[in-house]
This record gives sequence, C-alpha cells and structure tokens, in this order.
Amino acid sequence: MDELTRAKHRALYILERCDRTEQELRTKLSRNYEPEIVEEAICYVKQYDYINDKRYAVNYLKSRCQIKSRRQVEQELLYKKGISRDILEEACQETEAQDESLLIRRWMEKKHYSPETATQEEQRRFYQFLMRRGFQSEDILREMRSRAFE
Repeated sequence: MDELTRAKHRALYILERCDRTEQELRTKLSRNYEPEIVEEAICYVKQYDYINDKRYAVNYLKSRCQIKSRRQVEQELLYKKGISRDILEEACQETEAQDESLLIRRWMEKKHYSPETATQEEQRRFYQFLMRRGFQSEDILREMRSRAFE
C-alpha cells in the first residue's frame, strides 16, 4: 500500500469516530505524512463530503450554546477548531441565537449565587466569572439585578 492510500485510510479512520474540522484533520495527518500527501487525502475526503467545516460549525454551535455563551463558542471555533471567520458567519446565520439570560440563571443556580444575600465581593467575583465565560456585561447585570428584586 502506498503512502497516499494509507493517508486516505487514516483520514477515513479518524473521521469515522467523530466529525472534525479540516484543520484538526490536517494536524492529525501531518504527524505521519508529508504535506502533499496530507492535502491529497483531505481533498479525497472533501470530495465525498466526509469533512465539511460549515456543517461542523453549525452542529457545534447548536450543541455548545446550550451550556456556554455564544461568544465563547465562536471563539473556540475560530481559534481552537480552525474554522474561518466567513464559515463561522454563515453558520451563525443558520443557527438561532440562544437565550443567554437562561444560561446565566443556570450558572446562578449551579454556583448557589443569590443576589439578595451576596456581598459586594461575591457579586464582583460572580460577575467576573461570567465575563470570563463570554457573557455580555449588560446581560449579566440585568440578570443579577432582576434576581435581586424577586
């Protein structure tokens, strides 16, 4: 079996277990094969639509936005998964935006955060925690205030 055939089989084997982005597949294949072989193997799986970054981004957005802020998920796709900005924009248009206030309320419950009884220090820490998770400042403050007056 020649090198190209092995690379194609390896690409199919990698994609058999779970969907990957083109960059993830390229990274995995480049550990064992020359760049030209890697590109040909990627073209091979692309021609059968076994790898499709837009489909991957849409599925990733739908599944991850249930537990993470949309901004955090978009950052993961851009910088960890190697999705291009154009493909990400197309995928965002295909998926509907998640209600992030619901996610913030879930975090409040999970962290046992109560705005009525929280000290200023606890409020500040919880606010920063949510900011690091990619939530918008106005969404966080709105939920923290609305919970305080319930």
